[in-house]
Amino acid sequence: MAEHQIDCEIVAAALQGDVSACAQISNDDNTRWLHSVLIRRGASATEAADLTADLMADCFGAKEGKPPLLEKFNGKGKLRAFLTRAAINRLIDLKRHQKFHGQLPTKNLESPPADEFDLLAGEDAIEPAQDQLVDLIRDALTHAFTQCDPLHLVLMRLVVVHGVRQDTVGTLFGWSQSKVSRAIGTVMETIREETMAEIKRADPWLEIEWEDFLSLCRSSTGFLAGAMK
Repeated sequence: MAEHQIDCEIVAAALQGDVSACAQISNDDNTRWLHSVLIRRGASATEAADLTADLMADCFGAKEGKPPLLEKFNGKGKLRAFLTRAAINRLIDLKRHQKFHGQLPTKNLESPPADEFDLLAGEDAIEPAQDQLVDLIRDALTHAFTQCDPLHLVLMRLVVVHGVRQDTVGTLFGWSQSKVSRAIGTVMETIREETMAEIKRADPWLEIEWEDFLSLCRSSTGFLAGAMK
């Protein structure tokens, strides 16, 4: 049985009120993990503790008429990846709130005062498959593709995405297998460098490593497919 199927069973049991399942999700290992993730991405210790506690509470109980957060878990990836993404999205909301704090909107001034953050969509206003972190990474990845050599990008897609053998690709283009391999290595390094640089440019405070990016790709394949169209 795949690991995410086990996670689905745990989530289903927790939503039915199973105390043991709830304890498995909110255990010390998961809370320490989320706290560490948030610290690494720019949260203070207090912010990380508060965000983690709120996230765990929202997993099981409705707030302001909203359903438990766990109802959004679709089983397409690991539960920990789902919780990590939700935590980082909440951190993005918090940091953007801090960034825009005190800035009044330039229109509708007859309305009661509101800061610019109030005009932005929050986590619960978006579909589960389309969140702020995924949008940020997808845009960065799309940018990275535009910086690649087009032919090398085609070679990479044939081999990595479509599974065509390198020697077969080499025959098609009159290249040796080693030349194809070098071209693919070059384009993948370009994607890595340009993606990370664009993420840093878009949100300088967000500290995310390449390994984090790969993990999010594995748990959110929809945005990756969209970026590569």
